[in-house]
Amino acid sequence: MTRRISQSITPTADDVAALRGPFVSKGANDPVIKALRDYFKATAPLWLAKLDEKQELTRERLAEIRDATIKRRAVIEALPAGAARDKALAELAQTESVVDEMDTALAGAGAFGGIN
Repeated sequence: MTRRISQSITPTADDVAALRGPFVSKGANDPVIKALRDYFKATAPLWLAKLDEKQELTRERLAEIRDATIKRRAVIEALPAGAARDKALAELAQTESVVDEMDTALAGAGAFGGIN
């Protein structure tokens, strides 16, 4: 079948497949959603899931968290405006604030030779 042009255009079967393809809901098995989940997992430091208040953090570990927040923010900012996006960005802002405070404290302690 060939394309016919008048006031409208009748798509071919291949046209329909190409036009619909990116928008077909694939549910939980959507490869794009899976890639997004994998990206978030890969960019978060592995040790972070086991972090508790009894552990100590170095400036290098804080830098890992800062790097992960930057990578996560780049993806989240691309989402459409809404409550989920706002909440995720607020959580990232809080994480960045805590990292900055801790990093500043560690920098000050280093200036005094590790005296606390």
